[in-house]
Amino acid sequence: MFIRSIYKSVRRIYGRLMARYLDGPRCYVRRQHGDVYRSPAIASFWWILACGTRFFSLPALFILPLGSIFLLHSIMMPEAKLRQFIIILLALLFCDFVLGWIFRPKLSIRRKLPQRACAGQPFVISYQVQNLRRLPALNLLLDPGLGLQHLHCWQAAALNMLSGKTSKNVEAVFSIRRRGKYYISQCGAQSDFPFVVTRHYRSKKTNDCLLVHPQRHKLREINLPLSMKFQRGDLQRVMKVSEAMEFQGCRDFQDGDNPRYIHWQSSAKKGSLVVREFQDEFMSRSALILDSNPVKPTQKFSVRQLCKQAWKFTKGEGHLWPDHIVPELEAALSLCASIAEYMLQSEFLIDLFAAGKQVRRLRLGRGGAALESLLDCLAQIEPERRPSLQELDEELLREIAGLGSAIIILLGYDQCRQEFVEKLRSRGVAIKLLVVGSDWELPEQAQLLEPADILAGRVLKI
Repeated sequence: MFIRSIYKSVRRIYGRLMARYLDGPRCYVRRQHGDVYRSPAIASFWWILACGTRFFSLPALFILPLGSIFLLHSIMMPEAKLRQFIIILLALLFCDFVLGWIFRPKLSIRRKLPQRACAGQPFVISYQVQNLRRLPALNLLLDPGLGLQHLHCWQAAALNMLSGKTSKNVEAVFSIRRRGKYYISQCGAQSDFPFVVTRHYRSKKTNDCLLVHPQRHKLREINLPLSMKFQRGDLQRVMKVSEAMEFQGCRDFQDGDNPRYIHWQSSAKKGSLVVREFQDEFMSRSALILDSNPVKPTQKFSVRQLCKQAWKFTKGEGHLWPDHIVPELEAALSLCASIAEYMLQSEFLIDLFAAGKQVRRLRLGRGGAALESLLDCLAQIEPERRPSLQELDEELLREIAGLGSAIIILLGYDQCRQEFVEKLRSRGVAIKLLVVGSDWELPEQAQLLEPADILAGRVLKI
C-alpha cells in the first residue's frame, strides 16, 4: 500500500508537470485546449524559442551559433585573419550587454484587456507604463510574445524612450483568427537597447482572460418550421425567463377591473378612475441543437506546409506555427451565432443544446445580454472526438419535444446522426436541418452548406 501511494503521488506530480509543460511558456498566449492531443514536440519548440528570445533577439539567435563556430576556429588557429573579426564581434556583444544592463528597464505596467472580442476583428489593448528609475527606458516593446502564437499584431505597443520617473499610455492592436478562451498569464516589457542583440526583460504574472466570440454574419431570411408559430403553453415559458406583460395604455375604469391597476395621477386629472391596461405578448421558443463532433480525416504532418507558414509569418501574414482549425466546426459555430442573432432580433426565444461530453444547456430570454451569453457559450466549445448527440438524455429529448420545433446544425449526416433526427421526428418535433460539410446525401427538407461559404458570409438565406 505504501509503495502504491508513492507511485500514485509521483504519477500525479508528473501529470501536473507535464500539463504545465504542454501549456507552453507564460510569455505566450495560451488557449483553452479541451480534450485534444497536444504534441510535446510543438511545446518543446515554444519553450526553446521563449528561452532564446528571453535574452537575445531573433537575428542574434541565428548569428550566435555561426559566431561560435568562427570563435572556435580562431582559437584553434591563432594566425587566422578571422580572429580580428571575432574580436570585434565580441567587443560589440560586450558593449551591447553592458549598456543594456545600465539602462535596463524597471517599470510598473497596467494592462487593460477588452472583456470580449470577435474572431477576425481587431481589438485594442491599453497599457499604462511608469518608469520607476531615474534613467530613461529606451527601445521598449510591451508584451513582445503576444503576436507569435495565436494573436496577430497589427500595431505594437512600443516606446522609443520613456524618461525617468514618468508614465505614459500606449495602445496595441491585435486580432485573433480563431474563437475560444485565451489566457494571458504574463505582462511584461523588453528593451533591446542599444544594438538589438541582447534583451533585458521585466515582467509580472497576471490572470487575464480574453473570450473571443465566433464570427457571425447577417442573415436576410430564415424559413422556420411552421410549428414555431403555434406552441401550446408558450406564454408560461416566456414568464419563466423573467418576461412580463407589456404596458399598452390607460382606459376608464370598468366593473371587475383590479383596483391595483388604478393610475391615481391620471384619475386625479380626469376626475374619474383610470386603470392601466396590459397586453400579453405571444412569443415562440425553439430549440437550437449544435453538433460538435467533426467528421474529418486526420491530417498528416507536412514539412512543406510548416515552411510555407513560417515564410508567411516573416512577411507579416498568419502565425509562426499553423493552428489546427476544424473549418466545419468553426463554420457551424458561426452559423449558430448568426441564427441566434436573427431570431432574437425577430422576437423569438431560444434554448441552446450544444452536444458534447458535457451537454451545454442554455435558456435565453430577450435583449442583448441573451445574445452575449450564447456567444460566450459558443466561444468555449471544443471539438469532440466521439459522437456527441447521444449525450442528450431522455429528459432533454422530452424538453425539446415540448418546445415543438428545433433547428439542428450537424457536421455530417452518417447513420448515428440520421437516427437522432428520426428520433426527434418521431416525437412530433418540426425540424429545420442544416448540415455543414460536403458530399453528403440529404433528404429533401435538409440543406447542405459549405464551410467556406459560411465563414465568408455568402450564406444569406437558410
